[in-house]
Amino acid sequence: MKKRYIIGLLLCCLMIIPMVGCTTKKATTTTTTQTPLQVLTARVNNSDAVNTRQDQNITDLSNRITTEVGAIAHVDLSPINARLGVLEALNTSNFAGDLSFLTVRVASLESYNISIRLAALEARLNASPTATPVPNGSTPTPTPTPTPTVAPNCSTVTKPVSVFPTNGDMAVSNSTIMFQWSNCNATSYEFYFGNNSNTMTFIANTTDIPMFLKNSEIMPNTYYFWKVIAVSSCGNKSSSWWFKTQ
Repeated sequence: MKKRYIIGLLLCCLMIIPMVGCTTKKATTTTTTQTPLQVLTARVNNSDAVNTRQDQNITDLSNRITTEVGAIAHVDLSPINARLGVLEALNTSNFAGDLSFLTVRVASLESYNISIRLAALEARLNASPTATPVPNGSTPTPTPTPTPTVAPNCSTVTKPVSVFPTNGDMAVSNSTIMFQWSNCNATSYEFYFGNNSNTMTFIANTTDIPMFLKNSEIMPNTYYFWKVIAVSSCGNKSSSWWFKTQ
């Protein structure tokens, strides 16, 4: 019995001692203090590392740009350059031609003095007509009525009729001939004469009847043709005849 009691007491002590009598050691931390020179050296090392990485990035970017430019350099741009040159030449020539055309048009318009003419027209339009005052007690003079023009009586204008020589006379003397025709109430008479009916010559425009031709203009034993045109506002009327000299 005593043995069991002693064993139980020992077991209790073994369980209580760790809880009450055992102590835990406190961990200690060691702090290292750096000098200013060490801090500066560490920062310089970190900056060099950053610069190294940036240099590598720049080198990689330069290599990529060189590769891309090299690839573009193999593209044939001569057709595009040629087209651009043609377009530039066309634009230049068209611009020069248009500028020359506009210069000529402007000079032409300036020669008309359009602004001066427009100003004169505007002044005339804006000007009010000045009424002429009538003196007191006077009567204005009426404007005379124009005399109407009497239309000619066209029924009295007739076609010329030969009096001498008669038409078809075969024995007309080749001396001075007095040509005579009827009065047609015309304004004047045109006289034609010749030895060919298609090519008679205009001799005179006269208001007198008869018409004389001298002997020097008449040949013997020759056919002659003559024509008279009665000229009037009612319209011209003509007749032609022929004769033969002795």
